[in-house]
Amino acid sequence: MPRENHDGESLRTVSRRTAFKWVAASLGSSSLIAAWNWAGADEDAAAASAQTSASGPLLDTPQPINGRPYGGDPTIMAPEITWELTMTPRQLQLAAALSDVVLPAQPGLPSGSSVGIPQFLDEWVSSPYERTQKGRSDCFLLYEWLERESRARSDMPFVESALAAQQLLLDRIAWRDRVEPGLEMEAEAFDTFRSLAVSAYFASQEATDWIGYVGNKPGSGDYPGPTEEALEHLRSVLASLDLDLPEGL
Repeated sequence: MPRENHDGESLRTVSRRTAFKWVAASLGSSSLIAAWNWAGADEDAAAASAQTSASGPLLDTPQPINGRPYGGDPTIMAPEITWELTMTPRQLQLAAALSDVVLPAQPGLPSGSSVGIPQFLDEWVSSPYERTQKGRSDCFLLYEWLERESRARSDMPFVESALAAQQLLLDRIAWRDRVEPGLEMEAEAFDTFRSLAVSAYFASQEATDWIGYVGNKPGSGDYPGPTEEALEHLRSVLASLDLDLPEGL
């Protein structure tokens, strides 16, 4: 069932299998082998979430990590998902709003939240692997900082703030050469979020269609060989290296 996004409009919810495929593709199968110390990971994430409010996380307390690791060779076409999702509804709403600041809609392309980035992030931070748990701590710290700063400056939640106000907050942590002193952890957390969001976005069907990615497709008959355009590009590159195009191409 579609969620309501930060603007009250219907937000596309991708299936868990789709989000899992994006996670597996981002990790690579070799990274899915080692399980994480779940208790320690949840303690770190809880501390990151709670540090901005004496009464606890502003965006509610996420569920602890549960389930078991999948293993080292996921079946991408028919994945078995072995853990539960953990992000809170308020975290998902903020992730949707933040996704749309990082990846706004533009001609021919939908916004980040419209392709399911919040669902990808929920899958990522809920999965019981060492690499994904760094993302869990970073994302939860970032969400809470943005929420706290937004409320402090305008008395409004981040998701209800104007785009200009959201961008002003991010300008304090988004640029490596001018991170506001004292916000280095938040800057690192935003860098993690941005990398995950962009990875998920360009795993979506809409974005791969836009960039013209073809991928592996079955063929029949003899291999037709590279196109003349590809050969010409190869010739020019080889010529710049003082090399000749091999025979037989």
